[in-house]
Amino acid sequence: MLKMSFYDGTMNKDKLRKFIEETEKEIKYTHGLEFRRPTIHNKSISKEEALKIVEDYNLLDAKEMEDYLHLNTYSENDMW
Repeated sequence: MLKMSFYDGTMNKDKLRKFIEETEKEIKYTHGLEFRRPTIHNKSISKEEALKIVEDYNLLDAKEMEDYLHLNTYSENDMW
């Protein structure tokens, strides 16, 4: 199971892009820390959207669950 995190230094965007391109699992996206009530939470996204997120956003975590991949990005609102 894929598990990458900015926090522990295991985020590898090249490996993540390859995983996204090859996976048949649904991809879900959260923008912001879950305990801070993010504006986007567990939204289903396409592979193209996921690849754009990996390229353009500050990823916190990428975690493969049993039936989907979850991407979590940092929100500027997480600072407040």
